[in-house]
Amino acid sequence: MPRALLLVSMLFGAFGCGAEPPSVASPAPASTAPALEGGAGFRTAESGGIIGSVTWTGAIPVVEPVADVRPRPDGTGYTRRVLSHPYAPRIDRASYALQGAVVYLRNVDPARAKPWAAAPVRVEFRDAQIVVTPEGGEPGRVGLVRRGAAVSFRSADPVFNTLRGRGAAFFAIPFPDPDQALERTFDAPGRIELTSASGYYWQAADLFVCEHPYFTVSGPDGRFELSHVPEGQYELVAWHPNWNTVAHERNPESGLIQRVQYAPPLETVRMVTVTKGQSVFAPVNLSLPK
Repeated sequence: MPRALLLVSMLFGAFGCGAEPPSVASPAPASTAPALEGGAGFRTAESGGIIGSVTWTGAIPVVEPVADVRPRPDGTGYTRRVLSHPYAPRIDRASYALQGAVVYLRNVDPARAKPWAAAPVRVEFRDAQIVVTPEGGEPGRVGLVRRGAAVSFRSADPVFNTLRGRGAAFFAIPFPDPDQALERTFDAPGRIELTSASGYYWQAADLFVCEHPYFTVSGPDGRFELSHVPEGQYELVAWHPNWNTVAHERNPESGLIQRVQYAPPLETVRMVTVTKGQSVFAPVNLSLPK
């Protein structure tokens, strides 16, 4: 894969989001999310903001589609259809704007963070993919979840499937029947990689469980905004999943791929300084490794 760059233009102003389990985990009962309140040390007058855009520079990678191959119920063979890869970067060919990059800050003191405004997130199997949708938002492949908040899970597909979670949480949720919603909460911050544990190897999405609200996802034009950031110095992180595979497992009977392991995500970090009341335009180049 060619080396690529993320071009992030930042405006600091008075604007004001961190192995298989031994057994199948039972979904946690529904719970009430914590109140969406700010930290006791948050002061609007002492905050700034970051506005920018994420741009891919370099050759646009060619990501091969994936094949949905399933045995026919009558045992007469297999049905096959071609699907787009869920981790393929969405790059505008005219502007090179990168959509779907996760942009966030490290080294944020939650006690100084602004009030939360993240919408509840729903995860579902839909049309042979894992789809993540914030309430009132557009469906995608990544969800931002406040630590301790409930996430809704369901399957809209008429086939048995099991959702596997790895990373900040390890779990497996079976869906023997469609349209049965379940809820679960997550206490450990970090990335949770969502995949199928039922052999649909291409199905993939991500949840980021956050301790503070300075997380966002770049839009179709590559733009992002982190508002009401307490003044101080932070690490600005731009992140995108890697679509290249480093290993795979095959079903011993059919020979079909049933699970893949992806290369490490594309991530780059740059130190930034937020000053209250200041409006300074500072372009920053962030490189994405192979």
